Amino acid sequence: MSFDDFLKDPKNQAEFDRRVGKALETNRSKMQADIEAKIQEARTEAEKLAKMNAEQKAEYEKEKREKELADREASITKRELAATAKEQLAEKGLPLSLADVLNYSSAEACAASIDAVGKAFQEAVEKAVEERLSGGKPPKKADDKASDHRSDPQDPQYLCPSHSPEW
Repeated sequence: MSFDDFLKDPKNQAEFDRRVGKALETNRSKMQADIEAKIQEARTEAEKLAKMNAEQKAEYEKEKREKELADREASITKRELAATAKEQLAEKGLPLSLADVLNYSSAEACAASIDAVGKAFQEAVEKAVEERLSGGKPPKKADDKASDHRSDPQDPQYLCPSHSPEW
């Protein structure tokens, strides 16, 4: 049954319309709240600037530009470190998904976190391999039903299980 076929039923169409309407209303409310918050932030900023003299305004704008530049630079550095980290993980034969847990605050912190994560991953792999090689838990003992006449060589049905009603 396709989705269009499903919506041919008036009850399903009404429920679908209700849910879509609710989702749209929720999204509209969130957007409205975001817009109001940005308007309030802009008003606060304007009031702050109105109270400053020319020298204070220039200093404030300079600090604001420096902060934006530092944020942009940090973002670029993080992307570069992430790309380098993925290359290093690939070189070491580690899963690239480990890049999500690395520390990208600096090159040194990133290198240290790659080493730590790599070591932890290798230890986990070695432990899993050792557990598998050791055989892990012994197999469960068969229950009483499984150990009926089929496991008793003295039982005539042991030799010919096809005559047993259970086979």
